[in-house]
Amino acid sequence: MEEEGFVFLKKIDMTIDQIFTAIGLVGFGGLLKSLFDFLIASRKAKQESKHALKEVRYKAIILLCYALVYYDREKTTFIINRPDINSVERLRNEVHVEFINMSLFASDKVILEIKQFLGKQDSQTLNNLALAMRKDLYGIRTSLKGNHFDLGL
Repeated sequence: MEEEGFVFLKKIDMTIDQIFTAIGLVGFGGLLKSLFDFLIASRKAKQESKHALKEVRYKAIILLCYALVYYDREKTTFIINRPDINSVERLRNEVHVEFINMSLFASDKVILEIKQFLGKQDSQTLNNLALAMRKDLYGIRTSLKGNHFDLGL
């Protein structure tokens, strides 16, 4: 009879251990899920912040490059908006500073294209830079070439 009581208590003890194990696994699983959710959210926030910075910087850079290519036509408007840049040389320096700054966030292709642009400031290199920025920002795959942006103005 004592043996039956011992077996009964052993079964109850095993059941309690199983219950604690199950609760522990659920708790541990919840903890792991929370950790993964945090890591994913943190990575996503960093990527969104990086993308927002790129978008703002690329828009400013492409406008600076546009002003450099069409300086004679745009200098009055440009000087009104950026009075600190009052010559084509100062504008070139500004684009060069942006090139250095881009080393922190731009894709390899964008860096190579702006380097080409700095060597030869014309509509073709500007358009190639715009295409590289588009692809870097939005992943746009395109069959357009730099000359597709020329309007002949």
